[in-house]
Amino acid sequence: MDFLQIALIFLILLLSIFLAITGIQVFFILRDLKKALDKFNAILHTGENIAADIEKPVATASNLVTAAETQAVAGAAKVLGNLFKPKPKPKRFYKKVL
Repeated sequence: MDFLQIALIFLILLLSIFLAITGIQVFFILRDLKKALDKFNAILHTGENIAADIEKPVATASNLVTAAETQAVAGAAKVLGNLFKPKPKPKRFYKKVL
């Protein structure tokens, strides 16, 4: 073997080693990225649970306030209706005599 073939074999081996090391580093980077995304997903899921837990009492309070408002408006309408309603004439219990 002459010098050129030895140099080419050495360069091929060197490049193969560098590519293998780079591949291993990419594997570790992707593994760390997966762990970080799993943690982020857990945080988002926890936040979603907290938001759902807060939503239930707020919705109940909203329904309560809406019902109270409806009752208040109905009561006010009834009172105003009674105020402006013409009073009925009292009925007589006796006959009118000429």
